[in-house]
Amino acid sequence: MAGLAATVIGLYGRLQESEKSSSAEKEQTFFLVILYVFLKSGKTMLQSLREAASRRRYIKHLSEVSSFLVRESERRTLADGLKQYVHPSREFTLLLGSLGEDLESGFGVVEKVEKLIEQAISRESDRWKRYVDSVETLGEVVVSVILLIPLIYVVGGLLGGFPLIYSVVIAIAAAAVLYVVSSASEPLHLVDLPRSITFISTAVIFVFGGVLATSLLGFMPVLLGVVAGVATLVWGLFVHFMYVRRAVAEGEASFLLLDGVAARLRAGYPLGRSLEAVADPRYKRYAMAIAHGLEINPYNRFMALAMETVKIARLGGLGAEALSLLARLALSIYLSFTGARARMKLYTALAIASGAAIIAVSAITLAPFTGLPQDVATEVQRLIAVPSIEPVLPLAMLVSYVLGVVVGRIEDQTIAACWRAGAGVLATLLVYSIASAFV
Repeated sequence: MAGLAATVIGLYGRLQESEKSSSAEKEQTFFLVILYVFLKSGKTMLQSLREAASRRRYIKHLSEVSSFLVRESERRTLADGLKQYVHPSREFTLLLGSLGEDLESGFGVVEKVEKLIEQAISRESDRWKRYVDSVETLGEVVVSVILLIPLIYVVGGLLGGFPLIYSVVIAIAAAAVLYVVSSASEPLHLVDLPRSITFISTAVIFVFGGVLATSLLGFMPVLLGVVAGVATLVWGLFVHFMYVRRAVAEGEASFLLLDGVAARLRAGYPLGRSLEAVADPRYKRYAMAIAHGLEINPYNRFMALAMETVKIARLGGLGAEALSLLARLALSIYLSFTGARARMKLYTALAIASGAAIIAVSAITLAPFTGLPQDVATEVQRLIAVPSIEPVLPLAMLVSYVLGVVVGRIEDQTIAACWRAGAGVLATLLVYSIASAFV
């Protein structure tokens, strides 16, 4: 028993370290940006770390690391704290050690952080490319498994029966693997929707997912499917057009804001006047909010950071060079993110069509048996168990619902825009209504 407990504790510790390592590598770019902005504005490394510790919205894990390093500086020098700090991520440990060496030598810290951000510009696009490649490969496997389910069911039915619950477990397990692996390998998380919207969307998904699950018990699957599909589709489209589209557009706006401010600073214009003169509708509202001191909450994490950077520049701490560098990073991240979303469109289509495909494949496979003459069909039924298409409907609806939620989470970085799940259920019902007339 003691050995089992030790093994469980050891595995839990390894998982915790792995989570910390992954979080540090995802948040590292934002961490460097925050340090760079405040170092460039004239603050010391210790003050910059304090600022990073207070930016939990951008760097949830590394803000805690920053707080720890600030506390360590009270016991010994900050340079020693940076050099001796050991993080589960070897890459992040080396980064802090390098900064500690430069800090101890007394020069080159700002230049080092600037160089690291230059590297981040190219690294982020590579990370997004690898992320999409891995998700595409895994997605192909998941879709293949899901499309094999009707064949497994039909063959099992012909040979004496295949419990439907097995198919449900296979489909949900495949979608869960896709969700976990994609979430773990996701680079920067950019989309931050209001908590209330995310909470309502989560409730909608669980409620109507549960409704579809009850259809496995034979409770009016068509009516339940229509209700669940329409409700999820309507709510998901509302979230998509009101929140997700704005979050994606704010990625482009962050680049335009930083680049526009930098260009005007290079031309000799004062920042306040430059913000007032903005006419481009893509980022005018954000520029006006900064100029007039208004509060605005972007749904894109980098846009929020860009606005804060411009506020610091307005106080006279940052020049055009620093803003231009951050503008390049903003553009790189925006292009990588939108490129990844574009490549995921295929899986959006497959997620919506998955349930319909299960119904269609099942109908095509069963058609030769259901179309037999009555006397022949009676003889055939003595030898084999002929399955029907009706038991496949609940499974098909649930598969399309689950896969729609998962693909939406991967593409939009939030489960809130769950319209794909609703569209998948309605597409499944449409194909079922057609197939049931022939099978």
